[in-house]
Amino acid sequence: MLLFLITVTILAIGMFIFAFVIPQIADGLQGAGMDSSTEGAEAISKMSRVGTITIQRGFFLLFVGLIISTMITSFLVRTHPIFIFLYIIFLGITVFLGTYLGNMYETFSTNPVFANTLASQTLINAVMQNIIQIIIGVGALSIIIVFAKFSSFRRVEPI
Repeated sequence: MLLFLITVTILAIGMFIFAFVIPQIADGLQGAGMDSSTEGAEAISKMSRVGTITIQRGFFLLFVGLIISTMITSFLVRTHPIFIFLYIIFLGITVFLGTYLGNMYETFSTNPVFANTLASQTLINAVMQNIIQIIIGVGALSIIIVFAKFSSFRRVEPI
């Protein structure tokens, strides 16, 4: 779960920066008069849409993919129930670090320079503002899947 948290945080900050930079470039191209032809105007508007819509949808798709891969991995792991205490300890460490990484993202995104980007990137902000609840939910579901499933492999003793 710790790797999940770090990956999501880095992905969110990276996508947020891209969402800030791409519309700035599109505005610069429009200000330079590069949108005088229809092809140029269409290319700039597509680039602006990538910066506002496609990036946040891509982030959310990757985020859901990470959750699904965590659940699939939980189904495939075979472990002894005694390790549930270690899992809970590491989940607690992840929640503890998640508060700091969530606050880091909030401090980063509430910078006045990023005000327009913050308003346009609702999915990224929703995920990062609720990262602790998401980690607890995914971690609890993963614990249930890993430690409460029935083993489908039975050992057959030779006669």
